[in-house]
Amino acid sequence: MISVRSLGVGAVAACAIALGSVTAAAGTTTPPPNAQLKSFVCQKAVDPPARALSVQAVMRPVTGTSKMQMKFDLMRQTKAHPRFTVVRGKGLGNWLTPDNPTLGQRAGDVWIVNHPVVDLAAPATYKFRVTFRWIGAQGQTLSTAVQSSSTCYQPELRADLYVKSLTANPITSGAGSGQWAYVAEIANRGLTGAAPVEVDFSDGGSAPLTGSVASVGPKSTARQRFVAPACVSGATLTVTVDPKQTNDECNYANNVLTMACPAAPSTG
Repeated sequence: MISVRSLGVGAVAACAIALGSVTAAAGTTTPPPNAQLKSFVCQKAVDPPARALSVQAVMRPVTGTSKMQMKFDLMRQTKAHPRFTVVRGKGLGNWLTPDNPTLGQRAGDVWIVNHPVVDLAAPATYKFRVTFRWIGAQGQTLSTAVQSSSTCYQPELRADLYVKSLTANPITSGAGSGQWAYVAEIANRGLTGAAPVEVDFSDGGSAPLTGSVASVGPKSTARQRFVAPACVSGATLTVTVDPKQTNDECNYANNVLTMACPAAPSTG
């Protein structure tokens, strides 16, 4: 498999069949199409490399064909770019020809190409645009055809953890009296839960603290409480969720929240 950024292009598997002339069944008057797309597959997955799109292209010669060619373009549509645009990658956008150079010179020849693409970026909608071209003995283009596959929506299914908020208040009684309670609200805007989730806290002065949330479900929140000395005015508080990136997330860039030490609540 070839990976191009977040897109991987699977190797092209071609099946060329030389059958000679085809005898139509009794009562059959409609010949098979010269160009056809079949066996469309849209495979969704949490793990990006397992996200797949595949189509089978079938090509038969037209009268006078010396050579048959196909070109596969992968088209992508996103919320930011609602018009379908071409995705670049190995095996895409190039003219393919059969391994057998004589395939297409007999009326009953059939050329079948299975084209899989994997490791698709999400969220996005994909489809194939396949161009067929028939070449004559003098190198002239006899005919062309363009067909599009069905569309395949690939949702982003992974977790997306982030620190939603951090509150800091003095503990006035009971265990920890005289220190502060720092409560971090951890959110998951993704479609898959994360577990367990490490949460680290630092006030810029004392030793960093580490906690753990048993799980954060999809589209839900959880809290982690830390007890530490009162922060000093001007100090920076930092909370990091999943610092070792042990959970499979679609975005690690939003895993840190930094804020200034708040003023102690007035007791007056």
